[in-house]
This record gives sequence, C-alpha cells and structure tokens, in this order.
Amino acid sequence: MLPAMNASAPPLGIRLQATGTRLGSELRNAVEAADLAGRVKPRHIHLCAALGHLAESAAAALGAEPACIKAAGHAAATLSLLTKIDDQVIDHPHHHGGTSTPRPIVRERTRAFLQPTLDSIHTGRPATSEPRCRLAAQLGRDLIALGPHTSRRARLLHEVTTGWATQVDAVAVLSAHPATVDRPTVAAVTTDISSRWLGMVTAVGMLAASATRALTPAEWAGFRLWGAAIQRADALADLDKDLEDGLVSSLPAWELFQTDPTAWSAICRSPQLAYAAVAPLEDRCLAPTSVVHQAQAAHANLGDVPALLTWIHSFLLWRYAHHPRCESPRRALLSHDTGAFEAYFRSARSTGETA
Repeated sequence: MLPAMNASAPPLGIRLQATGTRLGSELRNAVEAADLAGRVKPRHIHLCAALGHLAESAAAALGAEPACIKAAGHAAATLSLLTKIDDQVIDHPHHHGGTSTPRPIVRERTRAFLQPTLDSIHTGRPATSEPRCRLAAQLGRDLIALGPHTSRRARLLHEVTTGWATQVDAVAVLSAHPATVDRPTVAAVTTDISSRWLGMVTAVGMLAASATRALTPAEWAGFRLWGAAIQRADALADLDKDLEDGLVSSLPAWELFQTDPTAWSAICRSPQLAYAAVAPLEDRCLAPTSVVHQAQAAHANLGDVPALLTWIHSFLLWRYAHHPRCESPRRALLSHDTGAFEAYFRSARSTGETA
C-alpha cells in the first residue's frame, strides 16, 4: 500500500506538469545551447525536467528546507536532460550502425562519445569545447553547491558513472541481432536503464544541505525493482520508435524473435506491425504486479517518491494500451486510470509540450 499523501495536494499529473513547465523554463536556454543540432525537442525538455520532481520529493521527505528542495530539483532536471542530449545521439542508427556493426566497435564508439560528458560532471570543468560539456560542468558545480555532504555526493557520482556505463551496454545490446544476445542479458540491461536513471535523478535530493540522511541500501535497491517494472512498460509503449531507431533487441522484440523470426523480420521492416505481433507475448514482457508492490515498500519512507514512480509506471502502461495499433488482450485493465492520464495530456497539449 502506498503511504498516505496530502489530501489537499493537486493530482500527480498536474504536479508533474507544473514541475516540468517550471524546470523546463529554467533550463530551456541551457539545453538548447548544449544541443546545437536541435535533437532534444520541447516535449523532451518538459518530460525530462518533470523528473526533477523526484529529487524535490526525496529532499522534502529527508527534511530539506524549501530553497534546498528547489535547488535539488534544478540539478536533478539538469542531470535528466544531459542524459537525453546524449541519448538522442547514441540511440540513432547513424551512431550504432545497427546489427551489422560488431559489438566491440559499438561499445567503444559509444563509450568514447559519452566520456566527455561524464568527465565534465566529475570535475566541474568542460572536458572538451563541446557545448554539452559546458552544461555538464555546470551540473558538476551545482552538485557541489547543493551542500557539504561529500560522502553522499561521492555515492551519487558513483551511480552517475555506473549509469553512463549502462548507456554503453544498452546501445550495444539493444541494437544487436536477437540471435546474438540471450534473455538474461536483455532483461538485465532493460532493468538497468530505468533503475540507474531514476535512481540517480531521485538521489540528488539527498545532497540538499538540510537533508537529514542519505538514501539507505534498501532504498537504493528499490530502484532495481522500479527499473524492472518501468522500463519493461516503456519498451512496449515505445516499441515502434525503438524499432525505427534500430533497437531491434528490446525485450518485446527479442521475445518475438524467439517465437517467430519471420514476424520479427517483418516488424523490423514495418514497425507499425509490431503491436499486433507482440500482443500474445505481453505477459513475458511486463513485470508482475508484485514487483511494483515491493518497490513501493522499499521507498515507503521517501514521501511522494513511490507514488510518483507508480504514476510513471501506470502512465507508460496507459500509453502502451492507447497506442492506436495496440491489440493487448488486457487493454481495458491497462487503461484503468484513463481520466487522470487524459487530463495530463490535455494540460500538456495546452502548453505545446505533449509527451
């Protein structure tokens, strides 16, 4: 069961929308300066900035003062957006080269591309003259300015480093031919993608100067559970987009290849066919409800964080179920919170920031 929430608080979708608008406005100029190719669109800025709400919620639960909470949200949104700036490059077929490129080459190419951003965060100085490094260096300085908790900051930077390594793994594995990777590898990297990203963004909240404690080992472990649930839902919601980007070994695509290689080849050529093809395999692709319950319990002492992550998970399931080509046998069940999510979309569209 989720912890009780403030009955007077606005619905989660409205709160996330407000945070995305506020932090997105604060960071838009910096992101556009760091992304000269314009790959990160306004909707991306809004969505990634909204995740700053996780750090703000964690900081509040850990006893931080209002000014410190806002500073943590700003830094967390910057971290979220930096990963998006890099992802827009490394997930593209022009970068990874698809299934015909040897995996060691994909790994080294991706690691080399990502390293300057990571180095700039760690040192607080631009590692190269690239615009993204200036933004990363500013983030590094912002993390120091949040507060004096050096051991907590070291822990966060360790997670950031591990998260960057996960990006390398994800590109190498998900762009490989499914005959060349096994299910444990695909499942592990699927979990890692969201668990590392959501974990490090949320954990910025513990750096706030007035936060009374760090995240516990159990709370860190809880992000593994959230990652398993959230990224699997995301893989179904974005299945056609991933296929267009050459990520042909996402978990649902991998499962389809094992069942019907011919159907897999067809959806790689025509991603619009993917949803009908994977509908019978849905149970293999989604995490059981028990995983979400365990994740909620792990974060029971982090205020609104479990409710926010539950909302994100449910929203991704809703997006999958409402894809125009979705043929899920459980479509009605996955659409259980339609009113709240449609309200979120109406609000997003009103600002031109549709997710």
